[in-house]
Amino acid sequence: MNKAEASSEQTEGRCFFILSCARSGSTSLAQILDTAKNTLCATEPTPNLNYETREMMEGRLRNPRHVLESTVVKRVRYNLNKVEIYGEKNVTYGPFIDLLYKLLGCKFVFIKRDGRDVVRSLNDWHERIFGTIYRECIELGNLSPLAVTNAAGLPVHLDTSDYSRPRPLPGTPFYNDWENFSRVEMCAYYWSYINDLYLNNLEKIPPEAWVDIDYTSPGADDILRVGEFLGLKGLSRRRIQTMLEKKINSLRDRIGEEKTFPEWQNWDSGLRSRFDRIAAKTMQYMGYYSSDCLNWRPSNYGLFWFTRDPENILEWYTWMYNGRYKIHKDLVDWAHKMDENGEYIQSIADFGCGLGIGYNEDFADKHYVGVDISPINIEWCNKNRNNPKHGYVNIDFISEPIDEKFDLVFSSGTIDNTYDVDAFLRSMVFNSKKWIYLTCYRGWFPHLDEHQYNWHEEHGCFYNDLSPQRIRETLVSLGCRDIRIEPVKTNNQEIEYETLIIARVLKGSKLA
Repeated sequence: MNKAEASSEQTEGRCFFILSCARSGSTSLAQILDTAKNTLCATEPTPNLNYETREMMEGRLRNPRHVLESTVVKRVRYNLNKVEIYGEKNVTYGPFIDLLYKLLGCKFVFIKRDGRDVVRSLNDWHERIFGTIYRECIELGNLSPLAVTNAAGLPVHLDTSDYSRPRPLPGTPFYNDWENFSRVEMCAYYWSYINDLYLNNLEKIPPEAWVDIDYTSPGADDILRVGEFLGLKGLSRRRIQTMLEKKINSLRDRIGEEKTFPEWQNWDSGLRSRFDRIAAKTMQYMGYYSSDCLNWRPSNYGLFWFTRDPENILEWYTWMYNGRYKIHKDLVDWAHKMDENGEYIQSIADFGCGLGIGYNEDFADKHYVGVDISPINIEWCNKNRNNPKHGYVNIDFISEPIDEKFDLVFSSGTIDNTYDVDAFLRSMVFNSKKWIYLTCYRGWFPHLDEHQYNWHEEHGCFYNDLSPQRIRETLVSLGCRDIRIEPVKTNNQEIEYETLIIARVLKGSKLA
């Protein structure tokens, strides 16, 4: 038995490392675990390998074993003379996981957090406190006086924290784009790269040597599970909950400010696309994306429609229909004109049908299928609509396209509330064999290059302002032709114009 093996036996099972990318909750977890009676859990003890981790990631660190033995391993052994179990958190240990395990027989706690939340938090951290995240970024950011002061006080050549973050190497994805990346894109790259690095290196050690915890929305039970895995004693559920509610190391905790960078539910369509281009694969691998259709659907989406009073929905939907009567009539007239011109509309799908008010009569002689996310609406329709040519289906048509194609797929004032405008349009095209027709009730926004998503937490739905330019680009990419996107006059004094979208779906086009 050599000296290193003997040392490993002495420390095996008695030390642990918290692994995470920055702004994932590692400081919070470290402070909570430090309340156990038989442990000391240090937060970012030095030396913290800021320089060495970048050198290791890029293949330039000559003797990583010596580096660890003279720093981290030495610190662990020293502290284990004073405490039963020693742990620490640093965000720089990704390249050293398997070597740390060999030298110490340690355990690891891997913290994961939704990358969109991490990117938001990193940008808040940059703009409100430090001003030092990816200092080469061409975007300065909306820096607070504190961030300006902190950045000015730390010369770039001395900023080892920023140096420690990964950058694309020649010949790797994004290398040629890096100098023009926004800070959001750089942070998305950091989150994706570092989490991939952790997961790849954790696969090199026995599965019983590590545990993960999702810190997107952690609870006391999650942390007690980690404590049990580490052999910690005396953790208090009540104290854990109190510390979680404090939001340790948040902006509020550090400087008394609330977060200012937009939550991901309010990112515009361009920001969503840029994030996905960089981080979508890692998001899917880590379980934050279940499918391309549901990536941007909040967990409580649909609350507005799921909780309506069944006794009053007819009155409410009738009021809604009458308020936009002209818009509804335009659609019916358009469909009848198609019939008159010999482009017969025999089958119709109504995406977001509500109670089918108006259309159940206007399309009484056609095959009509109303589709709605609300089980309350569909239950009402199935009880009160008795036209044998009509049917009603309760699904989220974005994620569950119905197994039928229609001459016309239309939607009236629903896309404004959806969680993914592009996916909404794709679903309409997928289920159409001739035409799509939809209206956007929130207005006409010709100045927008991207869709503006506005999430309403209490209602559980979005209130979106749609970009005509992006709609056209999406429909063209789907192979549509004869595209009309234009304002249409309303009788509403508050919203003078709505957006009208009509497009022909060609056979052989994408999705059709």
